[in-house]
Amino acid sequence: MNAPKFYRDNRESCDFDRALSLTGYGRFHYETTAACCLSILVVGFQNGLSAYIFPPARCELNLSSYELGFLNVAFLGGSTISCFIWGFLADNQGRRKILIFTHLINALITVLCSLSPYKNVLIVCRLSSGFLIGAPGSLVYTYIAEFHPPKLRFTSVCLCGMFFVAAWLLLPIIAYFILPLDIKYNFRNIFAITPWRVFLLILAIPDLLVGLWFIRLPESPKYYMARGYPKKALAVLQKMYSANYGKCREFFPVKNIISEVNSGIKNNEVVITGKTARVLKEILQQIKRLFRAPLLVKTTLTTGIMFCNMFGLFGLGLWLPEIFIKFQRYETLHPNTTITLKDLSSLPLITNQTCQPSFDQSVIINTVSTGLTALIFNGICCWVATKVSSKNMTLVLSVIGGISAGSIYWLRSATQNLIVACIFQSTIMTANLSITSIVVELFPTSVGGIAVCLVICVGRTGAAISNIVFAYSMDKKCELPIFVVAVFEILAGVLCLMVPKEKKPLNNEDDNNTETYKKNNYEITTLSNKIADN
Repeated sequence: MNAPKFYRDNRESCDFDRALSLTGYGRFHYETTAACCLSILVVGFQNGLSAYIFPPARCELNLSSYELGFLNVAFLGGSTISCFIWGFLADNQGRRKILIFTHLINALITVLCSLSPYKNVLIVCRLSSGFLIGAPGSLVYTYIAEFHPPKLRFTSVCLCGMFFVAAWLLLPIIAYFILPLDIKYNFRNIFAITPWRVFLLILAIPDLLVGLWFIRLPESPKYYMARGYPKKALAVLQKMYSANYGKCREFFPVKNIISEVNSGIKNNEVVITGKTARVLKEILQQIKRLFRAPLLVKTTLTTGIMFCNMFGLFGLGLWLPEIFIKFQRYETLHPNTTITLKDLSSLPLITNQTCQPSFDQSVIINTVSTGLTALIFNGICCWVATKVSSKNMTLVLSVIGGISAGSIYWLRSATQNLIVACIFQSTIMTANLSITSIVVELFPTSVGGIAVCLVICVGRTGAAISNIVFAYSMDKKCELPIFVVAVFEILAGVLCLMVPKEKKPLNNEDDNNTETYKKNNYEITTLSNKIADN
């Protein structure tokens, strides 16, 4: 639809993306991006910390491998349950409010988790953390993108995504300095302080800081536009302009925004669709569309790929430090002998008398190496992604990750295991990021958001199942879950071969008439200040 004449002739009235571009790029975007990157870093911390706190916690609380796996499942289960809830609340209450609430409450939960001497409390805390951290894990990308003009949105989201990978590098570095400390204090069995608990307390600090940081940041202007508050959106854009250019807000050239409203408009009256019942109904209708032709095949393929990917990433990925520890124990018990993965199953079960309360420094160095390799590899693939399709990248990375996982069975030295672990972690983490791009390309805009939520939800379910498999097998047949991961990752590559080549349609697939689609979904009108006040 062509813009009205006054939009072409008068800069004071323009659409939202044009108004957003006129705010410039400067101090406001630097601060907002920094806050969102810190938020994603916290998400990465919460997703990966179990690999470092559970081995020492196992000694202190006398946990079995099954109980360690159940703690992982509790966290992943919490994030799976909340997958759609936070998106719904953010669309009705605002992104900023949800981000503030979840970060501050999760910081308190992490502190409680670090002090409690009871394993049941630890399980409840990890379940709660998974539920809460699911909000910034998905909403931050939406929040940061809505402050950037179209040409910069993908770059801002990619930058935030790299901090999730960076978290897996920083975790072992922090653990390197904290876990070897000789700290042991128990106050009347009410709260305890040990190195792994101090480690948790330190990780609660950025959670608290980023929650407070979001308080000083504004709500997304695009959210205000979607809710029918152009005056509030304009106020945010003026603030952005003032911060970026160092000028008074009154100098912002836009005085009126042409709004894109996804609702019916009759007699110049704007009707905003914001009722809870209607939103819930729309969500259910969107989900049903994903499981009907012509989207059913795409939904099946993308959810299958993500399930296989996260089965390996949060299965073998989280248990790699435990495997390093097992190799180390075998070398201690059987010096000058060749180690195989099958030999690890012959190790005596770890008890309170035999386990070590902290990582050996060599294990920490190994995990730092895998994290650093993953970060560098991810940066390289971000550049390669501009040359090849997301489908082909995911295919290649999944197959390489699967082969590297299966090869662990035939390795004979700690150095060989480290090299393969670096390859696996790098390829699977990068493939995980590229799968979302496949979803964005395949699905219509009208169901793109709910499709991403569904794919992530199914992926987290795969992550939870994989931790159950590892928990049951690590002490008895630790080679079994390794081969299962290898099969699933190669299967993800095979599924990529079946993904259609076409990109997402520009309009709704259910509407055969383009003009009808535009009229029903992208009706453009000028929202006057009087209507906004109402």
